[in-house]
Amino acid sequence: MMSDQTATALLVGGNSTRMGDDKSFLICEPGAAPLYQTQLEKLRQLSSLPILLSVRPGQKFDDLPANVEIVPDRITDQGPLAGLVTCLEKTTADWLLTLAVDLPQISVAYLQDLIAKAQQTGHGIVPQMNGHWEPLAAVYPRTLLPKAQEHLAAHQLSLQKFIQEAVAEGFLVGRDITSQEAPLFSNLNTPEDIESLRHKEFIPADLLHWENQAQQKKKPCFSKSSTSDLVAVEEPLELRVEGSSIVVLMRTPGRDRELAAGFLFAENVISHVDDLFEISECPNLHSEGDSGKNVVDVLLKKGTSVNPEQLSRHVFTSSSCGICGKATIDSVFQSFPPLKKDDVKVSATCLLSLPSKLINSQENFHHTGGLHACALFAGDGTMKIIREDVGRHNALDKIIGNALLNQSTPLSDSILLLSGRISFELMQKALAAGIPIVAGISAPSSLAIKFARDSGQTLVGFLRDGSFNVYAGNERIYDQETEVRKQDSE
Repeated sequence: MMSDQTATALLVGGNSTRMGDDKSFLICEPGAAPLYQTQLEKLRQLSSLPILLSVRPGQKFDDLPANVEIVPDRITDQGPLAGLVTCLEKTTADWLLTLAVDLPQISVAYLQDLIAKAQQTGHGIVPQMNGHWEPLAAVYPRTLLPKAQEHLAAHQLSLQKFIQEAVAEGFLVGRDITSQEAPLFSNLNTPEDIESLRHKEFIPADLLHWENQAQQKKKPCFSKSSTSDLVAVEEPLELRVEGSSIVVLMRTPGRDRELAAGFLFAENVISHVDDLFEISECPNLHSEGDSGKNVVDVLLKKGTSVNPEQLSRHVFTSSSCGICGKATIDSVFQSFPPLKKDDVKVSATCLLSLPSKLINSQENFHHTGGLHACALFAGDGTMKIIREDVGRHNALDKIIGNALLNQSTPLSDSILLLSGRISFELMQKALAAGIPIVAGISAPSSLAIKFARDSGQTLVGFLRDGSFNVYAGNERIYDQETEVRKQDSE
């Protein structure tokens, strides 16, 4: 859909100290064009009018298409409101669609829908989510220019307040952002955001939206629409020791060195960071011919010996889902003895505060809904580290690997929180890292409970909705004012 009633503007004038670089020139994928070129291509498909490129003084852009007009901010250092005012002053079109350069996941289809709704309703359209306006991917009427100029002249630079007033006065209407659309508004603020973006994929999907209209039509009805869904990436990682392949882990790419170190430590292949000489991410040629880093080779220090055949059998045995019984637990204790009595304690109030901290920090889960998470907390509830992965074991291995590589094991003063079910293997890994308190949002298995009691660990399950169950080690939990349910799972 091309429009001659709507001008488009790309806002690139922001200067991010957290990113440490001009966002406009970021390369989000290997071999891809700079971000400003990618965003300009989206806008080119929306309007027959020239694209306005809102820049701050000193920004230079090469190889711009012929239909792009550079518009320097009329007033500098006044934030995005200054860019909006300058572009509204420049255009003669009825409508102006703005797009921030750091919103790389906004789709052409979504922007087309904003333009169509503005022209149909006669109001500007600003997306809204949880009471927060998203004004940098929106459509503004040119009639809003005088009000914007007044705010700028009065140094009232908050776009949130400006949008709220414009909505109240009838210039703009909000458009609710659905949970499925929320990932489109993930902007890039830090180098970690770019890394996170590279570990997501858009997967086209046909979605069935059901409405229960049995009372009216005596049968369910549905409408079918095609859209794009953001899902978590799952890829195999081959782990080698001294060049010999020992296991293939299905994991979410990223933090692979931590994953390898944590896995080998938790499986008792190594006992100290000094056993490691080098962890290398090796290029692996895929069948399609592209080069990826889905192989990690671990070299051990001279004098550290591992029998690959024994190692393969060890990994198979201890990673399988069917392990059970006292013999297995006793075997684990030969390598990782039970914890001695300690003075580690945590209040029930602190425990109850942890789930919200975990959820609020699960950035990739919010985008995909398909990742587990593990987080490590100090005794006062301060989060130390969080890792996400498609596999619960992988997420914990990454946390342990991080601690090992930073020489901060054992983690004897820490609380581990798991986003899902607590299994025997996770308790075993926690014991290997010396973690005394393990909590989970969901239920523990029977063997996990037995292991926790025998190992001297504290095990908390169903930590949600203001309560929790203590299955082992209740002496580490205190709070006279909070009722804690204790469950006997014998």
